Amino acid sequence: MKKISLIIGAVLMLAVVFLYNFGGLDVYLLNKINTSKLPEKYKSYKDIDTTDRITFGHHEIKLMWNSYETIQHFISSDGNVVIITSEIPKDRNQKEIETDGEMGSTRFYIDYHFYKLDKDGNVIDQYTYKATRENWKELLFGDFIVNYEKKYYKTWIKDGDTLHKPMIIQNEDLKWEEDEQVNLYHKIIEEADEYLRDSKSGSEGIITYYMNGKWYQFFTNTKALKNGYFSDRNPGYNNSLFGEQSFNERELQPNRYPNIMPVYFQRKELDKFTSSASGGAISSTSKSWKGDLYFQLMIKGDTLKFKKEMSFDEDFPTEKFYNTKGENISKLKAEIEKQYSPYFYFEDKNLNFQLFTTRQNKLYIIKPIK
Repeated sequence: MKKISLIIGAVLMLAVVFLYNFGGLDVYLLNKINTSKLPEKYKSYKDIDTTDRITFGHHEIKLMWNSYETIQHFISSDGNVVIITSEIPKDRNQKEIETDGEMGSTRFYIDYHFYKLDKDGNVIDQYTYKATRENWKELLFGDFIVNYEKKYYKTWIKDGDTLHKPMIIQNEDLKWEEDEQVNLYHKIIEEADEYLRDSKSGSEGIITYYMNGKWYQFFTNTKALKNGYFSDRNPGYNNSLFGEQSFNERELQPNRYPNIMPVYFQRKELDKFTSSASGGAISSTSKSWKGDLYFQLMIKGDTLKFKKEMSFDEDFPTEKFYNTKGENISKLKAEIEKQYSPYFYFEDKNLNFQLFTTRQNKLYIIKPIK
């Protein structure tokens, strides 16, 4: 009888071990004993993922734009803030829209909305560019909107004009001598305000550039320029007042946002997931804490108190966040900003408003209450 009891006990012990390691019992128990209660002082924090206007002191914040692609923004030479958003069209052939971009291919049918804001954050002009398969490359070059495929530019950013203006075309018939091409190329690199080099087949290429107040397109076909310089940046895609590569990994910057502070992490649910392995390798499991991260944003004596959903994984390099709870999370402010980019903020002394976001396809505006 004693032997049978030992056998039963051993079987039960093995069952418990199995359930703990493979059946999710560990997660179940940890969720049961997670007695973390939100302190009273954090219960009034607002969820930032809302379309409602949030007031705090003498300021208010409002979600102004949602976008299909990353929202772009920059300040023109006239001091206006230009915002570019995008959306899937609703007023075109829906069959074409539904099949556009299938299987990871390029999406052509997109509506791009350009907004011009004055120093008080008011929209003073707007323009919509409807991209199609035949015409889908309007890009930003400084104060201009340029389509290098169709050889035109627009001056809407400077004067509100959306008419197509033709570029000056050089060597389109590819009859220039090599020395003549090379000399102009070096002049472009040294003197042009903006330029973009687009390589074609073989030794052929096109350089679109702005020099002495005029737009040009220069065609080349000499091997001497095949491995020449490209533009320093890719115009039209990476305009951001939040800085270059805003949502990519950056160096640790402890003082990037001195007016924003994570103050509390509320653990809500422990989750466990298993990643399958191919070739007979052993699958791996990992746990993560899902919860709310609480922040404070200070502007001229007023404090916006908000929260957003966050999830911290137990594996490297995020295990330090996984093991931190409550107010201790504030000690990891710089590390959180580097690893997760949970927010971005922009202000300028010449503007009477601020820009803020928690996602690259959303943009909030902060204004004083009048």
